Amino acid sequence: MLRILPVLLLTALLALSCVPVKAGAANSISKEELRAVLKKNPQLIFEALEGHEEQLYDLLQVGLEKKNKSRIREGRLKQLKNPKIPALHPDRPVWGDPEGDIRIVVFADFQSASCSKADKTIQKLLKKYPEISYRFRHSPLGLHKMSLPAARYYEALAMQDHAKARRLNSLILSNRIAVKKNGTKKLDELAEKCGADMTQLRKTLNSGQIKARIDADIKEARKFGFTASPVFLVNGVTVTGAAPLEEFEEVFRMIRNN
Repeated sequence: MLRILPVLLLTALLALSCVPVKAGAANSISKEELRAVLKKNPQLIFEALEGHEEQLYDLLQVGLEKKNKSRIREGRLKQLKNPKIPALHPDRPVWGDPEGDIRIVVFADFQSASCSKADKTIQKLLKKYPEISYRFRHSPLGLHKMSLPAARYYEALAMQDHAKARRLNSLILSNRIAVKKNGTKKLDELAEKCGADMTQLRKTLNSGQIKARIDADIKEARKFGFTASPVFLVNGVTVTGAAPLEEFEEVFRMIRNN
């Protein structure tokens, strides 16, 4: 971007000063000469850019985006050398291949719109890359009263059947608004839809074991410094928010190439 601006400025300045420009002339003028002209006549910068504000804004946005992506990539490469390693808890549900070379662990809130959106991307990734593994952990933000009840329902069903719990997980996320509106009535409906033993579920729903699981997840999220949801750890590398599928794929390549 910065290389383009001097050429644009120079072309506009020469036009303003009525100096005839031959093909390739802009490239023949040195940076020192351009710098000297602009230093003596700084107002020409604004005159030269007048009428091109939108193009300049677009160039700046592209430059900032590239810089931000470069900064994120550099940070992730550093994380590969010092990854954040979460507890895997083999007794809890796993999507995909538990022994996969790519391990994704998410810290999420069942009532978060971003978490709901991110789950759609994760399901696409699991279909496209069945060799990866995915694990769900709890990091409720404290903004929604149904976040913790939903977490308890998921963990209670996980104690019965992992496959049913995985289904309930996606149903809660895709029905988050209905859960917010109708509370445990909607959670009961979704759990029954997944084939839960509701008598057993209600016995374990508020048990110390389930509370300990959720509390441990929250504690681990805070240990890593996570204050938002969702945050994904891909082999210890952080991906935040409802990132697109392509961003996960870029991290996969980074991991496999390093």
